[in-house]
Amino acid sequence: MALFTSVAEGIRDTIPYVPFGHGAASDVWQARMTSIAPGVLDGTEEFSRFEDPDDDNIVFMQNAEPITLFCNDSFDGESFRACHQTNESLLDFALGGTDVEAGLAESWETSEDGTVWTFKLREGVTFHDGSAFDANDVVTTWQLSGDCASPLHVGSGEGFALWIQYFGQFVNADACEGE
Repeated sequence: MALFTSVAEGIRDTIPYVPFGHGAASDVWQARMTSIAPGVLDGTEEFSRFEDPDDDNIVFMQNAEPITLFCNDSFDGESFRACHQTNESLLDFALGGTDVEAGLAESWETSEDGTVWTFKLREGVTFHDGSAFDANDVVTTWQLSGDCASPLHVGSGEGFALWIQYFGQFVNADACEGE
């Protein structure tokens, strides 16, 4: 194990990489279900598009239970799947594919150097309680993930590790002791 750890650390520290691989999913639905388009990436199917001609009950099986339903601190495929059913993102994948399409953002632009992204949000989006969705909600969501000093940055801390993997740092990282 020590040799494996040494090799893994050497790769991490000296070779630039972007992780593209992921494990396969084994999803099962009842045969009577229609409008099913399994996601090419784990957890990208959308139950809201499925139909059950008999009774509107979706019977679904997946690999395991989600570890968390706090989506900003999730890191496992089963939690991502649950989060994908209950939360919309600014951008999404096309049903049954990997083409990027609009989600909560109806359009977006990227600066030439790729450091500034501007999103135009869909109008008329509301939360389950009827309150309106706006840009402040997007900012709050990003802040609770990436700013360790945010009072909303809570959870197990395991999924927040992805923030480091993808972005290389937290804001106010000294407040993240132990993550």
